[in-house]
Amino acid sequence: MKKRTAYNILSVLLVSLFLTGCLNDLFEQEDQTYQGEAKLEFRPQTDTFDEDEGEVEVLIQLIGAQRDNDVSVNFLVDEETTAEAGTHYELLSTSPVTIPANSSSAAVTINLDGNSLPEGEIRTLFLRLENRGDVEPAQNLDTYELTIEGVE
Repeated sequence: MKKRTAYNILSVLLVSLFLTGCLNDLFEQEDQTYQGEAKLEFRPQTDTFDEDEGEVEVLIQLIGAQRDNDVSVNFLVDEETTAEAGTHYELLSTSPVTIPANSSSAAVTINLDGNSLPEGEIRTLFLRLENRGDVEPAQNLDTYELTIEGVE
């Protein structure tokens, strides 16, 4: 019995030492600053709100170093959208939006102030970054999906 207990303690100690070494390697990395070409993304990628939520915002964010000049960013409502403008949502921000110099983001404001959906029905608004200007959208981060849920 004592042999087994000593074996278990030794095993736990060895595993702990191994994991400590792995964690130290993970946290001792040098510079983790993004070094690639600047890109654009929506942040967050998805949201879900009730149809009567009011104003909501999604950020268009710069990935990489801030710029010394303004960055104009074009976006559009994607054709996959099932929500209807003027009925289920209203875009309060127009394309293009501007990420100011020495900043990292710009907000797109959407108004959800309706009662046009039956309770539990869902409509979706997709916004997509357009590839124009000097900073391109990041692949797989260029679409925002807003799910609008009907409430009683």
